[in-house]
Amino acid sequence: MIDIFINRRQARRLPHRMAASCLALALLPTLLAAQATDADSATAAPPRLAWHVDAITEGQWNMSHGRGNWVNLLWADMCVQTWKGGCIEVGALATGSLNDGIADDMQDFSNINACNRAFRLTHLGIGQAFSDRLFAFVGLREADEDYFNTEGAGIFTGSSYGCVPHAGDNFALGVYPDAALGLHIQYCPNDIWHLCTSLYNGTASDRLDRQFRFRPGQDGLINLGSITLTPPESLCKDADGQPCNGALQPTYVLGYAAGWQYAEGDDGSRVRKRGAALWASIDQPLGKFRKTCLNLFATGGARIGGLDEARGHWAAALLLNGVTRRNGTLAMGVSQAYYAAGVRETDFETTFHLPLLQWLSLQPALHVIRTDGNARVVGNLRICICLGND
Repeated sequence: MIDIFINRRQARRLPHRMAASCLALALLPTLLAAQATDADSATAAPPRLAWHVDAITEGQWNMSHGRGNWVNLLWADMCVQTWKGGCIEVGALATGSLNDGIADDMQDFSNINACNRAFRLTHLGIGQAFSDRLFAFVGLREADEDYFNTEGAGIFTGSSYGCVPHAGDNFALGVYPDAALGLHIQYCPNDIWHLCTSLYNGTASDRLDRQFRFRPGQDGLINLGSITLTPPESLCKDADGQPCNGALQPTYVLGYAAGWQYAEGDDGSRVRKRGAALWASIDQPLGKFRKTCLNLFATGGARIGGLDEARGHWAAALLLNGVTRRNGTLAMGVSQAYYAAGVRETDFETTFHLPLLQWLSLQPALHVIRTDGNARVVGNLRICICLGND
């Protein structure tokens, strides 16, 4: 059955820069009360009004250069069921930080880093389920809610796990924190296969006066698509034949991004450049280890054509799930991206996602980043509050 996805991820003065953090703290008591109310009144049927709020705060420290930063994200969305099979979806976010980037890395070690902005509209449109197998959405949307993010990739804090560089750096995609106007279609012929395709304006933005436009002649055009296979049986089972605690759902994805955009030529004229990006990724349970399960995540791909800001990327990781009673995850991964002029960057990340409560989690991460021989060590400590009735 088709899941109707809900979008989820520079001021100069400090009070403006911390707007997102203050707003999150101010709303927290109200949201916790609403969460408790929703839990008491939950039923088997999906709610007429589904909502979700994430508040994330993260401390960052560049241990090699002695620089620090404090980053905050507040994200909220809701989905209102309207006519038969139809819904209206809306989402927005706010971001705030004390300083600019502290690592000078190309892949970005934190997937919540963004310019300070008190409000960004990231999702607004109409969805329609034509059957249990077919769903379409038209409006403003972020592409990373439909592509790139498998369950295994979502554990890591590095940005390249959320959007592969040879797609995100070569195209002005609508990925966090930007969005673009377009059409998105999902089709599930059965419970194993999941097909997606999207057609977006070629230049995404976080500005209201630029988001609601479709101008292929000036902004370009981009088509994304993916085929996902999710076998029903897990390879990681206990003695009773049940999936192990923390076993990832086996997932195999083949995706692409193709289109054109415009660049300035040597003579100052606008040059139209075509290109594409291909990637494949897997989530794979490997086996049981006591009460935990060892999982593999891997992805890789390359660009095709004249868009060569980023030429290719691969990542591989091992995840040990179920290491705590609340299903904590210890993960180690390496992500390597190849850029123009032969520049190569490698990010070794070790992270531990520790759920403390149903709605609260703690996540430390350590990054060792090498860019053409220059190495630095960066740590981040993330606290996440996730509330909602969806």
